[in-house]
Amino acid sequence: MSIDKEAVPDGSNIFHQEFHIGHVENLVPAATTVVNNYYYGTRAKPQNESLDPTDRKSIREEILHYVERTIPHVDYSWKDKYMALWADILDLTEVSNVIYDKGRQEGSRFNWKEVCHILCYLGRYANGGLGIFQKYVALYIANSLDEGKAHTIRPELGFRPSKEIQHAIDKLMKEKYTLA
Repeated sequence: MSIDKEAVPDGSNIFHQEFHIGHVENLVPAATTVVNNYYYGTRAKPQNESLDPTDRKSIREEILHYVERTIPHVDYSWKDKYMALWADILDLTEVSNVIYDKGRQEGSRFNWKEVCHILCYLGRYANGGLGIFQKYVALYIANSLDEGKAHTIRPELGFRPSKEIQHAIDKLMKEKYTLA
């Protein structure tokens, strides 16, 4: 067994722990060594509050432009209120806490995974379980969002957002929009 400590310039420490197993009944090379890495200390994480209000506004416009690409798939009864619904969704506290934090995602200034999760919820479960899309097919939505480019968003279009966000969207739709 060996334990190594590595200091990182940001003030955190990384501990590397390695175990060597001496006797194994059925030899499987992957089962003879176990490596665990532990990260202790503070790691710099971007916070939503650090966004300049003009940055937040431009990111909001970017998100609205991004979801606007899905309008051809929206049910006829929702086409006129779809973008207003998205503007209201972005104003929800539960959504704004996560949507403007891109995390580890590269090539985007917003959390596109959460946008995809909300699209999945709107497409399959919102509006009393009927959804607001004519037919929710993740492939079609992914092609619209990425304009035919190969991207990793298709799997994300199959997941729902957190329960908090789901309840906030349901409450918004009940209060402000007529449900089917």
